[in-house]
Amino acid sequence: MNDRLPYDPRFLHLIYSALLMVQLVLTVVVIYITQEDADVFCSLSEYSNTLVPSVSLLLVVIGRMQWNSGMKEISNSENLLDKLELLTKIHVWQWVLVQLATLLLLVFTLVEANYYYFIFALVNIIYFFTLRPKLFTFSEGI
Repeated sequence: MNDRLPYDPRFLHLIYSALLMVQLVLTVVVIYITQEDADVFCSLSEYSNTLVPSVSLLLVVIGRMQWNSGMKEISNSENLLDKLELLTKIHVWQWVLVQLATLLLLVFTLVEANYYYFIFALVNIIYFFTLRPKLFTFSEGI
């Protein structure tokens, strides 16, 4: 009765691809909506020009800290199934936090019609590309 389904790490690529597609679609929507009336300007007297990128960076750093603490927990675990499940969890948490940071920047790009935030969002998307699950790299495709 307590039989667990076998763990399948290939779902990591599906989750990663879905989150990446959401980011890219939102980026295209933001470009389409703001294509005519947006500029790039940064005024340090406006709090949002420093606060929003700072919050975005903080979310990315929290995601990285979550990853590091999860990797330490993985090294302490003995069960392979538990290690794989924990690896999936820390991947997804890191991706969601980077996704939230990108979403925040894209929303402020729309609200303020300022491509200043969009530049940071593009940097986040490029960073998200580097977070691709590397599980299959080590095992040559399982």
